[in-house]
Amino acid sequence: SENKRLKKIIDDYLVKSDEVIAKVLSDKKSPFLRSIIVNKGSKDKIKLGMVALDGEYLVGKIVEVNYASSRVLLLSDINSKIPVSVSPNDIQAIMSGDGNQNATLQYIQGIDFKNDIEDMMVTTSGAGGLFKSGILIGKINATENTESNNLNVDIFKDFTQLKYVKVISFSKEEKALDQTSKKELKTMDAQILEATKQKEIWW
Repeated sequence: SENKRLKKIIDDYLVKSDEVIAKVLSDKKSPFLRSIIVNKGSKDKIKLGMVALDGEYLVGKIVEVNYASSRVLLLSDINSKIPVSVSPNDIQAIMSGDGNQNATLQYIQGIDFKNDIEDMMVTTSGAGGLFKSGILIGKINATENTESNNLNVDIFKDFTQLKYVKVISFSKEEKALDQTSKKELKTMDAQILEATKQKEIWW
C-alpha cells in the first residue's frame, strides 16, 4: 500500500510531452538485437529516453537519435531491463528481454509460486521516474516452469507487425511538489536505488 501511495504521488506530478507519431522504417533482425528504426528524429523533438507505445501498450525506448530518424530498443532485446509490477499483488521485479519476442522477470520480490499465476498482468512500475506506472506490457506465461525465481512474460504486442509507434516522454514537475511530497519522492528514489544497485538498469 505504501508503494502504491508513493507511485500515485509520482504519477500525479508527471508531465506528458506532446505525442509524436512515427512510422517504422526497418527492423534490425539478429538473434541478440531487437530494435526498430522510425522516421522521426531530433528535428521532430525526439530525445533519448522517450517511450515508444503501440496504442496503450509499451513497445520500447528511444536509444539513438539522428536528425531525421531514431532507433527504438524493443522490450524483447536482451539489453532491455525495466522495473515492472505484477498485478494483482503489486509484486516488484525487473523484466529482461529474451532476444526473441518475449521477456523474463528477474529479481522478483514477494511472489508465491504455489498460487495461481495464470491471470497475473505485467505493467511498468514507475520506479526510477523514467515513465509513469501502469503502462501495459504483457502477462505471465502460466504454462512455463515456475520452480526457479524467474517467470516468463508473454508480451502483448507482436513487434514484427509494428507499422507506427507513438513516442512520448514523462517528466516530474518539480515546481508543483510541496515539501512533503518532495521528501517522499526523495525517499522512494533512495529505496529504488538500493533495490537495484546490484544490477544495471538500462530503462
